[in-house]
Amino acid sequence: MFFATDTANNASRGFDHISVTPLTGALGAEIAGPDGAPLDVRDLDDDGFAEIRQASVDHLVVFFRDQSFDLDSFVEFGERWGSFGDDPFVAGLDSHPNVVKVCKEADEKHPLVFGGAWHSDWSFQEQPPAFTILYGHDVPDHGGDTLWSNQYLAADHVSPGLRATLAGLRAVHSPQKAYGAQATHNELVENMDILYGEAANQRRAQPILREHPDSGRTALFVNWGYTESIDGWWPGESQALLDHLHEVSTNPVYTCRFRWRPGSIAVWDNRCTLHNPISDYAGTRREMWRLTIEGEEPIPGR
Repeated sequence: MFFATDTANNASRGFDHISVTPLTGALGAEIAGPDGAPLDVRDLDDDGFAEIRQASVDHLVVFFRDQSFDLDSFVEFGERWGSFGDDPFVAGLDSHPNVVKVCKEADEKHPLVFGGAWHSDWSFQEQPPAFTILYGHDVPDHGGDTLWSNQYLAADHVSPGLRATLAGLRAVHSPQKAYGAQATHNELVENMDILYGEAANQRRAQPILREHPDSGRTALFVNWGYTESIDGWWPGESQALLDHLHEVSTNPVYTCRFRWRPGSIAVWDNRCTLHNPISDYAGTRREMWRLTIEGEEPIPGR
């Protein structure tokens, strides 16, 4: 199976208040001020922020360098993207309950990282997050990159016949594998308050093809972390199709990779991307601050 895309897929349009540098031919872009000047996102007026929102529609995940947030200003930045979502299995900070501290200390015994598999955040919810915002508060000098994958391109890749079949199907999403009573791997994440157990016995059927409300494009909406079966199919049939869709959805040609530095921000759209944090920094400390922004009930795609 041959996978390919081209740079036109992730080309940048012109803006008045920001400059945009695409990362790969598939998705992702770094945003700075006009002509590449330093940009402090706290200083953006409404017109400038509207351009950032458009860039996020164009590039699916956008990145900002050299920001300087405290928790209050981080929350204020998040509020510009929408209402905060519900994080059902991770506890927020006491002082800022919508902020989840994603932390791995240098002395942890196991290299497992939080969220360490390809997924779209909380895809089992009735209204899964539209956006996730991640801020690099304390990051290693190397290691700890994050990958993203373009699910529009994944949907476009499948054959016309398979796409017509997928348009009439729903997949069952559940947190059971990640947070169920048997998900004892959570005990290996030593410095985060992860909630798991019977509350994970929930399931929701979501459209496999999902239409984005802003772009109008159709994305593949299944992921290894939370999608467990095809609604109405036998287990063997489900697994065969999902294995194929996972292969398509995470092919390297549809991805970008971001190297974190202190003060970096990533904002990604869960409706049309998957992401995967890389576990390659055991023995060093990494602390990220995370917000999720509530989305809408998934719209079936064409």
